[in-house]
Amino acid sequence: MPQIYDYDDYDRCVAGSEDAVYCVARSVIKPDQESSLWRLIEHITNDTRRNFRHDHLDRGFCVDRCRQLVDSLDRQTAEDLFVTKFDIPFPYIISSDAFNNVTGDRERYGRLINICQNYALRQYNLSAYTEIEYCTGPQRTTPIDGLDISFLVISALIVVLVIGSTWYDHHTSKQLGNEHYKKDLPCRKTMVLTSFSLVRNWYRLVSRSKDQLNEDLKFFQAIRFFTFCLVVVGHCGDLFTATSFANTYDRESEYSNPLAHILINGSLIVQSFFEMSGFLLSIHFCTNQAKMKKISWAAIFVTVAYRYIRLTPAYAFILLLHATWLPKLQNGPFWPRGAEVERNLCRRNWWTNLLYVNNYVNADEPCLQQAWYLACDYQLFTVGLIILVTVTKYKKYVVHIFSVSGLIAILIPSLVVYFNHFDGVFLVTLQAERFIYWFDEMYHKIYIPFHTNIGCYLGGVVYGYLYYRVRTSDNKGNRSGFLKFLWYMTVPCAMLTLMLSMIFYTNNFEKPSVWIAMFFPLHKNAWALFGAIVLYGIIYNYNRFVKSVVNFPLFVPLGRLTYCAYISHVFFLKNFFYGSREIGYFSQVSMYTKVISVIVASYILGAIVALTLEFPISALQKHLLSKQLEKISKPEPPKENNNVSPPSA
Repeated sequence: MPQIYDYDDYDRCVAGSEDAVYCVARSVIKPDQESSLWRLIEHITNDTRRNFRHDHLDRGFCVDRCRQLVDSLDRQTAEDLFVTKFDIPFPYIISSDAFNNVTGDRERYGRLINICQNYALRQYNLSAYTEIEYCTGPQRTTPIDGLDISFLVISALIVVLVIGSTWYDHHTSKQLGNEHYKKDLPCRKTMVLTSFSLVRNWYRLVSRSKDQLNEDLKFFQAIRFFTFCLVVVGHCGDLFTATSFANTYDRESEYSNPLAHILINGSLIVQSFFEMSGFLLSIHFCTNQAKMKKISWAAIFVTVAYRYIRLTPAYAFILLLHATWLPKLQNGPFWPRGAEVERNLCRRNWWTNLLYVNNYVNADEPCLQQAWYLACDYQLFTVGLIILVTVTKYKKYVVHIFSVSGLIAILIPSLVVYFNHFDGVFLVTLQAERFIYWFDEMYHKIYIPFHTNIGCYLGGVVYGYLYYRVRTSDNKGNRSGFLKFLWYMTVPCAMLTLMLSMIFYTNNFEKPSVWIAMFFPLHKNAWALFGAIVLYGIIYNYNRFVKSVVNFPLFVPLGRLTYCAYISHVFFLKNFFYGSREIGYFSQVSMYTKVISVIVASYILGAIVALTLEFPISALQKHLLSKQLEKISKPEPPKENNNVSPPSA
């Protein structure tokens, strides 16, 4: 069969000619039932759950080479090789408006590329319709505009604020040494002016909490870090497929390996973040609610707004980076698909991100695609806060409120699965990965909406509520042998749950089906049960070695940086994958090399953004808004609930 990915040498194409043009195109093989090879392609392609579409090819063409080839053909041969567009029953190409100048390139080079590709397919006795996705070259750089300049101005302003605030903070110290930076100063004006102090924010990053509750839950920082690492593993796997690699058969064969499905279906790991987020929201809400006489409904709006102010500046800064200078950092055959598209979509849809509705509005044209999780978590935070205020005001109906909420959390995704004829798990197919799920219906309707992700978040809220109620009266917890055995079996059971997803890859069950509709939320929300058991065992020290590892001091700053590392990591994913100049080879070693590189780079950029933007904004909120918040008896929002991250994609 023709290779799925095949690209001319980019550097050879553009060497010595500033006017050289290199075009990347998508080809769809024309059905031909008289061809035995076509019938083989059709047979393999029909298994869409485990295989690539082998009738859908990615190609890179050096225009000069194709022109020389077509010029060497007689006119009739060239006419015979040209294939007009036919009915194509699947999404096969990214919309032209995501790139620059595609319409003109298609008019100039479309026919040429079409003939060139079919000349190459003659060895297979096949033909294809080929359409240019984008063209690039040495002269095709994006000009600097006002928005690009604005990023530099904002960055310079932040640097000036940090330098000025750090100098002022040092100037106000009175021979207290480092202790000066670890303590709040008595004057609120001085604290406001030192909010951007780099040294003070460094100590905020590495400091140990004196609050006993936060000290007991310190291990959450380690879980955040490890979960973020698993998220990066999943995203690297997606981008291997979205760019190109030679040994596609090896990737397909993984779908027949039960153990490989632990990683293939690892997208469920994002539910751990939702559960942790709900748990911390509940804990901090109950802690602060106990200090206040009453909780008003207005507290919900103010708390949500307070969280918006704290989360958004760092997020907006990274978004602006993607919309401005990312495309200017590299070039190559894949670079426009990763960077130019990001620039154009971020300039078009930035407002959906900053309003945290990008998982519903224009989700098929994503800016910072990983930010679907931020929107979903923000929406779940609001719902969780409403539930907690409700159970606080109507305490005698606590069980009823939580029960009805749990029933809704199961019923909604069940109905979505049933009426859309979906499978019992979110299918991570190779064809969907080629477009990073942009065209995947299940991704848009079941994976990223908040209303289908309520279950694990609600589980975290309920577990946090219960833990807060019993923590002061139950210091040792239930230490029965059965519960300890269950705790040790949780990780193997979670792996088996992921492997169980394989049945939906190997079987195409008749749909709609009631059992499939019920299986989906139960399978997904089992993660909440696993998470609760793991948290219980760590809190009550079931295993001293595990407790010592997750309480290792290094994880405290790493966990606090997870939010900024998460919003930064796709910047490096795009550079490491789309910046490649040639077709790679998929292997565990090559993938995990990139995983480690992305994690390290993300934490470096994340630390810079956190120390210069996230922590200063948080400090300003504390010093400027705390009194206003107290006036309406508002529970203080979770101090570190924003340090969470996904997906998936």
